[in-house]
Amino acid sequence: MNKLLKIYSVATTIGMFLILLMGAIVTTTDSGDGCGNSWPLCYGKLLPPQPELETIIEYSHRIVSGFLGIMVIILAIWAWKKLNHIRETKLLAFLSVFLIVFQGLLGAAAVIWGQSSAVLALHFGISLLSLATVFLLTVLVFENDRFGKEYVVAMGVKFRTNLYTFFGFLYIVIYSGAFVRHTKSSLACSSWPMCSADEWFPSLNSLEGVHFVHRILAFLLVIWLLYLLIRTKQITKQNSAFRVVHKAFIYAFLFVLLQVTSGALVVFTKLNLFIALAHGFFISCLFVIISYVLLLASRQKLIK
Repeated sequence: MNKLLKIYSVATTIGMFLILLMGAIVTTTDSGDGCGNSWPLCYGKLLPPQPELETIIEYSHRIVSGFLGIMVIILAIWAWKKLNHIRETKLLAFLSVFLIVFQGLLGAAAVIWGQSSAVLALHFGISLLSLATVFLLTVLVFENDRFGKEYVVAMGVKFRTNLYTFFGFLYIVIYSGAFVRHTKSSLACSSWPMCSADEWFPSLNSLEGVHFVHRILAFLLVIWLLYLLIRTKQITKQNSAFRVVHKAFIYAFLFVLLQVTSGALVVFTKLNLFIALAHGFFISCLFVIISYVLLLASRQKLIK
């Protein structure tokens, strides 16, 4: 049932991951000005002659983003028609289109008028939200194929409150990481976990401080996620249906460990491009996993 829709939704989700990685390449290679202040064309031309590497990186990102934008719109319409009996479909379909358009306009504004590092950091956060909506639409497609309806797991009020708060904190950590990249603070600290060989806590009013605050937030995220992992295991012993949530947190904790490891390697390898891309990929995987658990948490009213 809906086999073609399943294939298409997976392809669109993979494409959204690709956009995130291409955006990270643009930022890491400082190619954001590769087309000057011209948008959607590049230096006012459809195909700029003899483009530099920065131009190729920036323009290819725009082209792929535009193509994926069309794919997301098609997925939203398709899911709306096929899965309108699932209550989250219309909201996720609307958000997926809104966010992909808003993401594009935010990128265009940064090119044409320029933006501060604080505003530019929002672009990655919006991109993650856009990815999450497409991923969750894909989840609905597979749920409908398997169950014919939403998959519901009972969650207590305290756990859901903790989960919602954790999600907000996760977004703050992600924003701080994007802020580090856009302020070019990735190598402000020359060591890890210390900021430098002889300094644990640098001045917060500095690039080193920007970098180190992100590390502290990331450390707190790991501790909080470990607690949630332990808590889900305890709940699963009393409610076997909760094992899907526990499994989600196992994967989430794995990705946060990979995220921390890649963050350290970014420092040790002096911002190696592939390590930097892995850093962005791991946090994206963590974000969509927690988004899925939030989806499950939102279905409590469906429990009879």
